Amino acid sequence: MRKLIVANYKMNGDSALYTSIVKKLNKIKMLDTSVVLCPPFVYLDLFRLKNKKISLGVQDISNQINHKSTGQISPHMLNEFSVKYSIVGHSERRALGENDDLINQKVKLCIESDIVPIICVGENEKDENVDLIQNQVSSAISKVKRSSKIILAYEPVWAIGTGEIPSVEYINKQVSLVRKLLKKKRFNDFLILYGGSVDEDNYANLLGADIDGFLLGGVSLRLDEFLKIVKGVDNA
Repeated sequence: MRKLIVANYKMNGDSALYTSIVKKLNKIKMLDTSVVLCPPFVYLDLFRLKNKKISLGVQDISNQINHKSTGQISPHMLNEFSVKYSIVGHSERRALGENDDLINQKVKLCIESDIVPIICVGENEKDENVDLIQNQVSSAISKVKRSSKIILAYEPVWAIGTGEIPSVEYINKQVSLVRKLLKKKRFNDFLILYGGSVDEDNYANLLGADIDGFLLGGVSLRLDEFLKIVKGVDNA
């Protein structure tokens, strides 16, 4: 069964680190696992990826093609760098004011620009009303063609960077709702990832959940640990 691992480097690293990461990742072999690397925009040109199992992504995208939007990056600009994926609606972006309508605009523009959206959803507090996640998903995919390829990343905000990991049962409860919703809306080409304090000590247990891979944060910068997770997922 195909698995996907997404590395969200956030606002970290430098050219030396990313040059080293690309060099090592270009040499690894994977059978059923693919990797997406999402560096800061300024380092995109360093990611000369020769490994067919590894693709380039970004951490955010504009909801406009060409516009008087200072500091924004359009999908057409990203097409020039062979960007294939974009994280959309990460909780850190939502915390800065991104709402469901803006996230939906970004999702639709990604798809129109041949960029696969990695849509982040998740509750702020443990055991929060499950309707929140369903509403986030429904809004994000509103008026999106059912034939579109999409990725959902379930990231409970209370677990991101805290070291507190939900149980497999808890993850399955949330993920099952997302799967049912997507199938009800007749989406067929989708994956569901888990993100939130994943590391080399807990990833194997988390693979017992009904997920298709991981969205990783800080551990992506620790290359040896990241490679261990990639190889472990591929051999699972």
